Amino acid sequence: MNDLKSLYKQKNYQINSLVLKSIKGLNLSLAEFLLILYFINEEASLNLEGIKESLGLTEEEILNTYSDLISKGIIEIIVSKENGKVTEKISLELFYDKLVLSSSKENNKVSEDIYSKFENEFGRTLSPIEYETINNWLNNGVSEETIVSALKEAVIQEVPKLRYIDKIIYEWTKKTKKPEDEEYKELFDYDWLGVSNE
Repeated sequence: MNDLKSLYKQKNYQINSLVLKSIKGLNLSLAEFLLILYFINEEASLNLEGIKESLGLTEEEILNTYSDLISKGIIEIIVSKENGKVTEKISLELFYDKLVLSSSKENNKVSEDIYSKFENEFGRTLSPIEYETINNWLNNGVSEETIVSALKEAVIQEVPKLRYIDKIIYEWTKKTKKPEDEEYKELFDYDWLGVSNE
């Protein structure tokens, strides 16, 4: 039993962590994911015996899954002729293209979410300057999680103003940054205590 357990612990297949983060956007079934994993790690061809041995799928499951991946435009077959012999290889380029597209859609969704959170808390549509301020925070390397947390803090303090939120972000990043890191600078250059809640 211990021998079997040690076999389960072996790490045979590898997959890029970026693939794992983006793959959920493709809505793949388990069998489709496993077949893609096989093509990435073993060989980009429909080797039924090899796939059956590696993945434990039946021939029918393999063929159905393979067909589904082609019809979804996730993989394609490249036919080439070498030394008078015609060969078929599976290309994963469409799969990687879809991952890039899925990832960019996810990023856009997150970015749109941050603006809607501000609008919900402010109870109004953001002005172009407010959009630009939020973008500047993101471009300066402030995480969306930090920005949203600062927004929540400002709402709790009953000061839902971008200048106050900027001050919170500045104070938080000052505490968490290492001395050698580039320090985050406040976007609003002013004496906060001497200014009203504008």
